[in-house]
Formats: sequence, C-alpha cells, structure tokens
Amino acid sequence: MESCRSLQLILIRHSMTEWNKAKRYLGHTDLPVLEDSLIEYEPLKKYIIHNHPEAVYSSDLLRCQQTAAFLFPEVSIIKDPRLREISFGVWEGKTYEDLKNDPHYSCWLDNWEITSTPGGESGMAFQERVSSFLSEILKSNLRSAAIMTHGGVIRKIVSDLVPEAAFWDTSAPFGKAIVLELKEERRNWTCISLLAEPSAGKEPL
Repeated sequence: MESCRSLQLILIRHSMTEWNKAKRYLGHTDLPVLEDSLIEYEPLKKYIIHNHPEAVYSSDLLRCQQTAAFLFPEVSIIKDPRLREISFGVWEGKTYEDLKNDPHYSCWLDNWEITSTPGGESGMAFQERVSSFLSEILKSNLRSAAIMTHGGVIRKIVSDLVPEAAFWDTSAPFGKAIVLELKEERRNWTCISLLAEPSAGKEPL
C-alpha cells in the first residue's frame, strides 16, 4: 500500500519597503526594508520558534534576505531567484495614478497571465518559474519548509495548491505567514488546512 506523505509550507512575505508604503510597483528592483518595519514580525518570529521548518528558502532580493535573517537568524537560508516577484519592467516604481491612462496598462491588468509589461517579465514566464520551484519542493523528502518571498509568488503557490483559490483571492499581508498543510495520496497533493499565522482563525478553502 502506498504511504501518505505530509508537508507543511510556511509562506512569508518580506517586510515593507519605501515603495510598498507608497504603493509603487516593486518587482526586481532591489530595495531594502524600511527601518523598524521588522518589529511587525516579532509575533511571527515567536510562532516560528515553536514551529521550526526543516528548510528555509528565500528570494535572492535584499528585502527578502533581510526579513529571513530576522526570522531565522541561525539558519542556513537557501536563495532561489525563482522566488522573485514578477518584473514590472519600465513600470517599476510607478503607481496606479501614474499608469491608469495608459491603454497598455489597462490591457495588462485584465490579462497579466498572458501578457507582459514593457521591458518586463511575461505572466507565463513568472508562473512557470514559480511552479518549477514548487514542483521541486513537492518532490523532495521535506516534511516542512518556510518560503520567504513576495506577494505575487505567494498568490501563485496558493492558487496552484488550492484549486478553489483564484490568484487574487489570496491576501499576503506584512507580518504574517500563510501556513498550508498538505497531504499526498496516490501522487496527488491536497491542501487540508490553510491558516494565517499568528492567528486563531482558519481561512476557508
């Protein structure tokens, strides 16, 4: 009889940057986190102490590295550029107000999965690299892993693992983690629990 395997994924968004605060598009531009912004992650740090993962993966961008170092100070962190946010190209640093009258921008908002920003990354390329990373994790022998990354990557991973969740259904707030409990049976993975931590409430699947 085929054994049943379990896997816990702890998905964490990096701490806030100046551009996040100003609601500017931030993809591959390598900004640091705001001074004192990591204070918001203290409750999550306490949660992690009691729920320590076997491995920690992170985007190679500075904001993720800084947040990972705060949460996992004595852990060897595995950097993986596939965990980067999508590149917004020439729209990096722009706001909605800057772009709202651009027809290309309106088209991209409605069809981001199959189009790209000027000089940026296509939605298809972004989704393929995130799914490639996730596939490797699911094929590993890990029982738990933390993934320090960006809002778009978290939404993509959740939508891959929870069929009922569309990409924009998932919120990726600062200072919290999305914790997925997965089970594999007959080579198929099922999400049996989705929680925002630290939190007492369970998110509906």
